[in-house]
Amino acid sequence: MRKTMMMAFAIGATILASSAPATAGDQQGVVLRVPKPYAAVEAAIQSLGGQVTYRFQNVDAIAATVPRERVHEALALVKADRAYKDPVVAAPEAAPRVGPNRGRAVVGVEAQEAQSLDGTALRDFFASQPKDYNFNNTLIGADVLHAGGNTGSGVIVAVIDTGTTNAPVVPSIAGDVIGGENFVPGDPVTSATSRRNGAHGTWVGTVISSNVIFGFSNASTLVRSLKLHAPSAIVTACPNPPAVAVCGVAMVGVAPDAKLYALKVFASTGGGSPESRVIAAMDRALTLKRNYNNGVPSVPVSGDGSEENPFVYDSLNIQVVNMSLGGPTFFAGGDLEDQLTLLMVQAGISLAASAGNEGFAAMTGGSPGSGQGSLTVGAANTSIHERVLRDLQFGVGIGALYRPTTGIQTAYFSSRGPTADGRFDPDLTANGFATFAQGTCEGSAACLAGTGLAPISLVSGTSFSGPTVAGAAALLRKASPGALAAQIRAALINSANPAVLGDGSGPIDQGKGFLNVPSAQTVLSALVANNRGTQIPLSQPNTDVAKNIQPLGFLPITFTGDVFTTSVNNLKPGQVAQFFVPSGVDTDALTVKVTGITPELPAAQQNQLFGDDIFIQAIDAPTSFPEHRIDPVNGGAFINADATFNIPDPQTGLVRVALQGDWTNAGRISANLRIERTRSSPGLQTAPSFAVKQDDFIPVDVEVPAGTAQVVFETAFAETWGRYPTSDIDMILIDPDGNLNFAGATAASPERAVVANPTPGVWTVLVNGFTIQQVQDWVTVRVTADGVRLFAE
Repeated sequence: MRKTMMMAFAIGATILASSAPATAGDQQGVVLRVPKPYAAVEAAIQSLGGQVTYRFQNVDAIAATVPRERVHEALALVKADRAYKDPVVAAPEAAPRVGPNRGRAVVGVEAQEAQSLDGTALRDFFASQPKDYNFNNTLIGADVLHAGGNTGSGVIVAVIDTGTTNAPVVPSIAGDVIGGENFVPGDPVTSATSRRNGAHGTWVGTVISSNVIFGFSNASTLVRSLKLHAPSAIVTACPNPPAVAVCGVAMVGVAPDAKLYALKVFASTGGGSPESRVIAAMDRALTLKRNYNNGVPSVPVSGDGSEENPFVYDSLNIQVVNMSLGGPTFFAGGDLEDQLTLLMVQAGISLAASAGNEGFAAMTGGSPGSGQGSLTVGAANTSIHERVLRDLQFGVGIGALYRPTTGIQTAYFSSRGPTADGRFDPDLTANGFATFAQGTCEGSAACLAGTGLAPISLVSGTSFSGPTVAGAAALLRKASPGALAAQIRAALINSANPAVLGDGSGPIDQGKGFLNVPSAQTVLSALVANNRGTQIPLSQPNTDVAKNIQPLGFLPITFTGDVFTTSVNNLKPGQVAQFFVPSGVDTDALTVKVTGITPELPAAQQNQLFGDDIFIQAIDAPTSFPEHRIDPVNGGAFINADATFNIPDPQTGLVRVALQGDWTNAGRISANLRIERTRSSPGLQTAPSFAVKQDDFIPVDVEVPAGTAQVVFETAFAETWGRYPTSDIDMILIDPDGNLNFAGATAASPERAVVANPTPGVWTVLVNGFTIQQVQDWVTVRVTADGVRLFAE
């Protein structure tokens, strides 16, 4: 073993170099922290058949793709201070998973006409101060600022998303999109402002700055439902049938006079985006702002301002950025995306980031919401919005049966904190359920042809609570042009109202509370007058996640004889009980049992569609990219009788189990919880423990005997998901014929690969320190053949 380790790099490099060239599908994206200038690094990457995809200006790093077989050579050649895999950020959605038999959280509606509200028409509209159901402008107090003449005029908001449409078929924001840039290579839609892009970024844009009244038939389901649940949302005369009439429903954004700049990072054809592309868009927004701060004129440098050829700038006074997206992080608050959130604030940009839609179990938020400079926004769910949505889905009158309670809740899908470095997260909450928004021409030939309006939808997700706060930041920027971005952030957070939500939500659910724009303006004025709130408070974490979250009031459960039991009493509809379950290298399985489910109300008074029940989720140990372990397709299970859930091979760290009083319940509910832990000794190691540093590449050889039915390879390392920050150590297998197996080159802790009917002979386990957050990490390798321990050659 000692000799093998001394020769580690030479052997490993030879093996990989002799492998067949990778196909296009075998490319690995990497982000490398290297100093400028980048020329030598680029040459090294190209020599290995790789390609540099992004060169970042505001941080010292590049992104590249490299043939997977040669990634580890690349790491050694460029000698990066840190290297990260370039994960795919999932395309943002408007219909978070909800479990079986509950219906989707998005629905389309069809308008007959549209009337833009510009200039005098917009001022007259605000003079009437309608209760605006669509974006909760009354609930958040934005209508107070609107009535006082503050509509965010002249404030520029950059939207990093699927693109934001600037076309007459989207009258809600037509003319408000001043330009845009496309970061998606090879996309058939090259314009960031085209009607042919995905709808999500345009939905987001309408939340921020729409200004239109849409007309709907008085016989439509939408109008009938609004008359029942929110009659003041109808802003024109609207007689009942049999009279025939077109009734006006306003779609007014939080900052209806703000201007939008589209930064497109998701392809028009669908699918996710490499995280490096998202970082590139953040980097670009920061460059535009810094150039403006440095006196570079804000004039178009390309484009003609049309929908398919938007203006592009090299300097722009971007004051707010919205990011309704999120991805994984090993280093909450410290990775590249999260560092850019702080740089944006320093440059004068307020960044609103969605918390995520991974549900109510703890520690489900990703980056950039985990950034300490972000305004991270959770989603609320109001009964009016849900009832209208369900009426549209199932028929008028069903909404009140579906959602029998009237209180505002944290939405069931809204991701929760805390962060691994010990912050509550999210920062605040705004409505993100059944938001009235207009998208692009997806699915509409008439829209593409210009003969019909772009579809209108009621959409759900933190994707839409985020831009609500982005619009609020634009209003505050207009009200206090001299305020620092840090002060705007502090004002919005510290003025949030924790009493609005009535479901028992705590700081990891709703943050400081529900958005309150007038209160935020008052707080901001005081901060500016007293020169306070100029710095963002930064966390001071240690290396133990459990210790980081303990001051927040969260303790891991304590097993007695490998069993934990408790009672969960009187959960309100939407209220969540969280349990942090320690899982070590000796944990083979967890068994979760829920018994004695007892609704407060008799059956006749419970939810008449579903009854009152418990919604349960279990999330594996990773702290930023949730892995659902109970019904992954639906993100959890609804139960009203005794139920048992088995979780084999949990990762090491803190597994989270969460019980919610189903948000559709009519009353409180109680249950008993039992968590059993199955453990076994890991046994002897295949090789002695050894230290791995950044970019190390260490082989361990084992002889797999002939006739083996199954061989299990496992690499465990000390910096598990229970540690902060978390390392990423890969295990790559080479069989006796030289074939590579990357099943253990993931983000799991420990890495595990199971091979059926393995080729007999010498297998090599290559242990690579892909991302070592500390100086080094300690690794153990265990290999068993049909349950019998194998030892290193």
